Amino acid sequence: MHYQLNLLLTNTPASMERVLQVTRYRGFSIEQCEMYTASGAMRLNMQVSGEQPIQRLTSQLNKLYDLIELACDSVIGHVDVLMKEPVEQLAMG
Repeated sequence: MHYQLNLLLTNTPASMERVLQVTRYRGFSIEQCEMYTASGAMRLNMQVSGEQPIQRLTSQLNKLYDLIELACDSVIGHVDVLMKEPVEQLAMG
């Protein structure tokens, strides 16, 4: 199954590495990846594929302290937006 993940992260030196590591550990392959930074934040858009339920990946990504926002879009077109608390982290960075 293919999924589109759109993440908003604090722009720290290792935040992207942590996302990629969690993605690999949870059994997903990255098919496409786009990253850009603005205003102290990092936007990471990834297309991933895997046989595992996507909740296995998104629940672990939500535990990352760098994560501000996570949206998951399956190939069917359903979008789940998962907001991590507190969002104020962006203002602090």
